[in-house]
Amino acid sequence: MSAVRPWRLKLVALGVLVVGLVVDLGTKAWFVDLLGMDPGANGPFGEIDLIPGFFALQGTYNPGVTFGLASGQTEFILLLTGVATVALLAWLLLTPRPSRILHTALGLIIAGAVGNLWDRIHWHKVRDFFLIYTGDLAEPSWKWPNFNVADALIVVGVCLILVDELFLAPRRERASRIRGTTASS
Repeated sequence: MSAVRPWRLKLVALGVLVVGLVVDLGTKAWFVDLLGMDPGANGPFGEIDLIPGFFALQGTYNPGVTFGLASGQTEFILLLTGVATVALLAWLLLTPRPSRILHTALGLIIAGAVGNLWDRIHWHKVRDFFLIYTGDLAEPSWKWPNFNVADALIVVGVCLILVDELFLAPRRERASRIRGTTASS
């Protein structure tokens, strides 16, 4: 099996980043129109119950971060997100690890971070519209905070990094040690 050239992994990651960002910003624009989400209004905005009792489109704006934390602290959130995005981009471009999963995951995370950063720069809040809930949409018995494609990209990317680090990296290291032992015998 031939080794993957590091620059090819970087290009794949940048491709994932661009596609993820386009999908995120495209869905946000589409759902803002579909759900009548006026950035100057406080809502409520439109709702479409796609799978009754489980999944709906419901327009909201989040002025904070995850779960609405740090609401109204736009400058701090912008600074933190900007620094984190630059750090992630540096990790992506400088890592010598030949892991396809790591590079793909970093592309996903950066796409999500840039997509939400775009919203914060333009509206000082993030456009969210996916809703997972139980019960009646008008009064759910339980609901997960609304989210968007960028949030999903970040979560999937973090999960991929965890899988890579916890399960796949140790296997690669063991295989490398075995190859090294065999080669020196």
